[in-house]
This record gives sequence, structure tokens and C-alpha cells, in this order.
Amino acid sequence: MKTQKLTKRVVDSIPTNGADLKIFDSQVPGFHVRVKPSGSKSYALKYRASGRQRNLTIGRHGVITPDQARSEAFRLLAAISDGDDPSAERKSALKDPTLEQFWEEYLERHAIPRKAPGSVKEDRSLWRLYIRPPLGHIKINAITRQDIARLHTSRRSTPYGANHMLCLLSKMMNLAVDWDYRQDNPCRGVKKFHEEPRSRYLNAAERDRLSKALELEPDQAGAIAIWLCRLTGARKGEVLQARWHQFDLEARMPMWQIPASSTKQKRVNRKPLSKLAATMLSEWKALCPASEAGWVIPGRDPETRRSDLNGPWRRVSKRAGLNDVRLHDLRHDFASIAVSQGSSLEIIGRYLGHSSIQTTQRYAHLQDDPLHAMAELIGETF
Repeated sequence: MKTQKLTKRVVDSIPTNGADLKIFDSQVPGFHVRVKPSGSKSYALKYRASGRQRNLTIGRHGVITPDQARSEAFRLLAAISDGDDPSAERKSALKDPTLEQFWEEYLERHAIPRKAPGSVKEDRSLWRLYIRPPLGHIKINAITRQDIARLHTSRRSTPYGANHMLCLLSKMMNLAVDWDYRQDNPCRGVKKFHEEPRSRYLNAAERDRLSKALELEPDQAGAIAIWLCRLTGARKGEVLQARWHQFDLEARMPMWQIPASSTKQKRVNRKPLSKLAATMLSEWKALCPASEAGWVIPGRDPETRRSDLNGPWRRVSKRAGLNDVRLHDLRHDFASIAVSQGSSLEIIGRYLGHSSIQTTQRYAHLQDDPLHAMAELIGETF
């Protein structure tokens, strides 16, 4: 069996060709890196205890370094020489895990494979800042509704964030029930704080200032992304994940077919494009750096996509004097324009990719403006 010293350079250079591969370290017996067919790499220790062969995962490459993993392997071997069996102990502990241990399983089995990268990033932030400090050390089947309510109440000054945290905990606890770690969800019965719905719309003067600010934006890719949000009402994530093959710009009715993997509802959303949107995209396509990946909004490396629009939006909104406007508010503004032009809530909901008409009902009050104008016109005839 060939061995070599495992360093970051060595592990990074191991090819991922769809095979399950193990490479052992030349310094610590049994310490090795495993490369799965998916391409993920993790460090582990192979050893014998009680006459049985064991394999114990130490950590993922990238999360820990080879030197950190090797030091942990040294520590584990010392414990094994004293008669311990860390693999068996870990399996026993995982039958009754702490919330922190369950968090890792939540990431591996649910969040990373099923949620958008941005959502996973938000989950990690909520966990690190608010959930782990008070609850991470507690056994998951010992967490009570009082624990959840106390944590939720502690964040009452930020109701939206508190409710978001509660939703994450509730999802984790539902999965804990499904995976047989506990019998119930302790988040049930904890009432969310009232949230004042935010629907910021732009007036005509603000829209004009925004258009002029976008013309002055030096980041062309960022400006196109913001225009695409404006002209289609698409979510930021849908725009940043867009690839050229999703667009048919030459058709009689230009179309953008957003795949289910990019939408919040995990359903395909077909968006007819206006002439302005199609023309703008066609002109950008001629300038956009070519790549095999085909990202519409590429990053510095054309083979990778842009991860956010924070920089260009901060500059554009400041230039336009729209400091209280979020990028997501452009989606609300799109809906407000559609309502004012007489589109039905059902059509608007279908175009925006809402999962139910109740989501679109937030714009129902905007229908009063054209109705009021109609009533005034009729009133003036008498």
C-alpha cells in the first residue's frame, strides 16, 4: 500500500474521477484521506479495537487542514492504546446527540443538498450567532418549548430575525422527529412576533433616477443583473444563477425558462420577456465573457457565477438617492407596475412564480388606484 505525507497541496491535487479512493499518510498509522465519487474529501482513521476493524471520520478537507486532522489522529490513537474505542463511543453518542451534533447532520442530509447556497449561508449565520451559544450543548431530546420560547423572546427587538430563527429551529426539530431523535417538535406553540409587511414601491421620479444611475454604473454585469431584476421581477438568486441556454432571445416571443433548481418553489418558471429586456440581454451577450459554463452574470473567473450584487447595488442606490430601497424591493415594484397597468393578481402571481394566490394578495390594495381613477372619470360625466 503506497503512502505519502498528506499535505494541503497533495490533497488538493488528488483527482476526482468518480471513484472511491483512499490515500494513507506516511507519518501516522491508519490516518488517511478518503475521496468519494461525488468529489468530497474527508480525513479518517483506520484502526482495530476489540478485534474489529474500525473507520472513524475526523473531518472534511477544507473545514480542517491536514495538520489539524493528523493531530487529532495522534490523539485518537493514544486513546485507543488506553483501551478506548472512539468509533463505538461516537455511534453511541449519536443515538442521543446534542443539538450541535444534530446540526452537522442537518447540514449534510438536508440543507446542503436541498437548499440554495444563499439559504444555507443564512442558516449557518443564524446557527453561529444565535442558536449554538445557548442551545448547542443540550441533548436534542432534552430541548423544551420553554427553551425555544426563551430564545425567541430574547430577540424580540428584531422580530423578523427572531421569526426566521424560529423557522430554522422548527425545521430542524421536524427532521429530528422524522429521523427518530425525538417524539415531538418543541417549537410548536411558540407564537411568532408580528411582522409589519414591507412593500416599498418606487414612484416615477425614483424609477427615472434609478435608470440614470444604472447607465453610470461601471460594473456592466452588475448593472445588467439589476436591470433583469427590474424588467422581470425575478429574485436575485434566479438572476445570478441564470445561464444563456435558458434564454430564447430570437423567438417571436422572447422567453426565459428558469429551471426548478433555481426557483424558490422548485418549479420551472417560464417568463416571457419584453422587447427591452430581450434587446438588453442580446447586447450584453455580445459583450459577456465567453465560457463553457455560460453564466449570464459571470464572476471574475467567467467559469464561476457572481455570488452577490452588494457592491453594484450599493453604488447605484446611493447614486439614485434610494438609500432605503433594497434590491428585493424591485420585485415589489415590478408587481406594483403590473397592477397599475391592469394585470390580474393571478397573472402577476404566475409570472413572479408565487406558490399561492395568497402571496400575491399583498398587492391587492394597489388595485384601488386604477379603480379610483375610473370612479373619478365616471363622476366627472355628471
